[in-house]
Amino acid sequence: MKLKSKTTSLMFRLVSLATALLLGQQALAVGTEAGTSVTNTASVDYFVLGVDQADIPSNTVTFLVDRRVNFTLTPASTPDLLPVSPGGTDYFVDFYLANASNSDLDFDLGLLEAALGIDVDGSGADTADMGTLEYAISSTTVSGGDVDPVRGSNTDIVDELGSDESIRIRVYGDAALTLANNDIVGAQLTATAFEAGGAGLGAALDWVTAPTDGVVDNVDVNANNGVQVAVDGFLVNAANLTVAKDYSVIDGDLGSGLPLPGARLEYEILISNAAGASDATNIVVSDLIDTDLTFLTGGTGSDYTDIEYFDGTTATECTADDGDANGDGCSLDVAGNMVVGDPTDLPITISGGGSFRVRFQVRIPDPATTP
Repeated sequence: MKLKSKTTSLMFRLVSLATALLLGQQALAVGTEAGTSVTNTASVDYFVLGVDQADIPSNTVTFLVDRRVNFTLTPASTPDLLPVSPGGTDYFVDFYLANASNSDLDFDLGLLEAALGIDVDGSGADTADMGTLEYAISSTTVSGGDVDPVRGSNTDIVDELGSDESIRIRVYGDAALTLANNDIVGAQLTATAFEAGGAGLGAALDWVTAPTDGVVDNVDVNANNGVQVAVDGFLVNAANLTVAKDYSVIDGDLGSGLPLPGARLEYEILISNAAGASDATNIVVSDLIDTDLTFLTGGTGSDYTDIEYFDGTTATECTADDGDANGDGCSLDVAGNMVVGDPTDLPITISGGGSFRVRFQVRIPDPATTP
């Protein structure tokens, strides 16, 4: 009976030891917090001639759980680019920084115009610079509400981003007026991991190749020494306008074809938008007529009523009245500034591949008669 009891006791202790070892292995899974101190001691129970002997303990083994650095920095929307227009402001794209490490981390952020030629979110190569870029960080994590980042409120760091937490970073851009249609503009955001601890950026992570007892070592699962880079950006939608002005001699040139005094001339202004370009809207054409010329109306020698414009389909005549009194979108003020186009009375749009033409006539006055 005693031997059986001892055997049962031994089996119970072996099962307990195995369970303890199993539980210990579970405690050391990837999710165990970095810096956790783990202490283990083994013991051996044995019999001599059927007599239970005193257990023999092993030495105690202690180690710290090391840090598994694992985080991602990704565009919130991919693969696509945000349409922007030259001169436009407050465009933005969002990124998410997610910490899947087994500890809280601080992150130092950096933002650059992407290098020319670099791939921008799988949508094409960078061809130009935005002009102005800055970022802002959400005041809460995703699980805490994911509040929209506010421009001008940015700091340089993400402080104490918890394990299994993510946060949104918004990159704002103002588009330079010099950007051309179909330019691709990349914004390159970088996040570098640091130790968490207190306000502000913590200590730099030490990337060692050999384990160090009593120290939390760091292993980057992405082999990037705690640095992640992501690129998203903008696609420029722009008109590509060219403006050409020319003249032709109508009559009064004594048959020479030259702009002699007394000759009547026709000016033509042609605005063209290149094929594939974005629409140019709310166009206003202005021309300050030289004081040495006389503007001709339909009643003073012009072939049409003051001004003629052609939108690619229909030729229309309009009146060169001061202040556009009749509301047809055309005017000529007392200083001689002729205007065609008005967002309300005469909205002008030129689509890619289209054009708009304006014509008016003038006369070169005869020289004053001398006695």
